[in-house]
Amino acid sequence: MMGRGWRLPFRLLGIPLSLDPSFALVLPLFAWLIASQLPAYAELLATVGLQVDGDALAQGLTPYLLGLTAALGLFASVVIHELGHALTARAYGVQTKGITLWFLGGVAQLEEMPRQRGAEAVVAIVGPITSATLGALLALLLGNVRMGGGATFVVAYLAITNVFLAMFNLLPALPLDGGRVLRSLLALALPRERATAIAGGVSQVLAIGLGVYGFLSLNLLLMVVAFFVYNAGRAEVQYETMRRTFEGRRVREFMSPDPVTVDEGMPIERFRALRTWKTHKLYPVVDVDERLLGVARITEAELAEEGVPLRTLVREADTVRPDEDMELAVRRLAGSELGRLIVVDRTNRVVGILAKTDVIRAMEGTR
Repeated sequence: MMGRGWRLPFRLLGIPLSLDPSFALVLPLFAWLIASQLPAYAELLATVGLQVDGDALAQGLTPYLLGLTAALGLFASVVIHELGHALTARAYGVQTKGITLWFLGGVAQLEEMPRQRGAEAVVAIVGPITSATLGALLALLLGNVRMGGGATFVVAYLAITNVFLAMFNLLPALPLDGGRVLRSLLALALPRERATAIAGGVSQVLAIGLGVYGFLSLNLLLMVVAFFVYNAGRAEVQYETMRRTFEGRRVREFMSPDPVTVDEGMPIERFRALRTWKTHKLYPVVDVDERLLGVARITEAELAEEGVPLRTLVREADTVRPDEDMELAVRRLAGSELGRLIVVDRTNRVVGILAKTDVIRAMEGTR
């Protein structure tokens, strides 16, 4: 669901922080939405005893500056929420690859979910607890520190939003925290795959409900969230099937062995001709000693000028060893731009290819 994004030049508690390209769209969008609804927010705050002059704050550029500040504070709150997950996972010995902010908030990318019984529930529940605690601290700040109207609005907005964030994440729908708590608790009595299937079913029912409500209320954002939850819940079920299929297995058991390779000195015309008798989109390119140099795509060869040597089209390959863990290889394959891993031995000679079709074939064989 997310692109590669931009890595920020610093780490938070040793954890990399990235911005998905969608963040460049959603930040100004949220800033504008907050600014445009500032008077309505002021009326809402009045119901809880906080007097903010909405008309005064709606003058000139002030609402947009407040909207931008509140939007930045919202995403900072999301980072703190995800840090709660990351640090709890670290306590179980699991590291976090990074935290990414994107269109629908943020995600802490754990290397894997802790395998101890009930650990997933603990890691998941810390997120809402962190958000609720942050909301309470901001509310406490409002009650004990005198601030101007703009500062009062921003702090109050973040206090309310953090409480809402905690409540929303407690919905029992994967991949939300509540869904992970549900799956983890079910797994105490059921096989994990069965627990995931049940949690996934609950997720899809809730997603449909959210989608219908969003449609009837003309809430586009809610419909987008419902679409995300529905598909993410299905993906969790599929991932669990994949994990069970490949756990403890090796790449050599599932790769396509002895693939066709091409020599770096092959004329470009001969390489193009491969499309007439093979359906492969790319081929491993080897040197005179049969060692892997990279891969070349047929589509790029078709666009190349006549007489161009094949070696000029070679690009870096994603490689894996035949004795590597298949479950980890599938995760790498999912993030591979090429859609396949070239399997090489210790001398860097090509012994196979692991493609997404090999994974699908193996998973279908388990049904």
